[in-house]
Amino acid sequence: MPNGGTVIAFQNPPAGMRAQRFPLELSVEYRPVGRDGWHRASTANISASGVLVREPNPPGINTQIEFRVLLPSRGVPDRGEVAGRGRVVRVAQQPDEPQTGFALVIEGYDFHSRSGAN
Repeated sequence: MPNGGTVIAFQNPPAGMRAQRFPLELSVEYRPVGRDGWHRASTANISASGVLVREPNPPGINTQIEFRVLLPSRGVPDRGEVAGRGRVVRVAQQPDEPQTGFALVIEGYDFHSRSGAN
């Protein structure tokens, strides 16, 4: 888990129902678990169970990912982030898709403060 902390697990919606998606374009950093160096991208949407990440070179399906979604600061010196782990469940690289990227199912997360982050 990035920066330590408590992991909160999601309960998936009942069978046949999808979690409500919110079209939020936020900065996200991610990396395969156990790797050095973070990749920077942006979110296309977020739900209680996952994140759609816009990325021209997405990781493969079933790749375990650590991620940090950077929350807007709104003038506050300590910028927050949602840090967690998940797994790539879909890669969008088809010509009919509006954006190349990947869908990440969230397996656990925690909120952190990034003091002095811009």
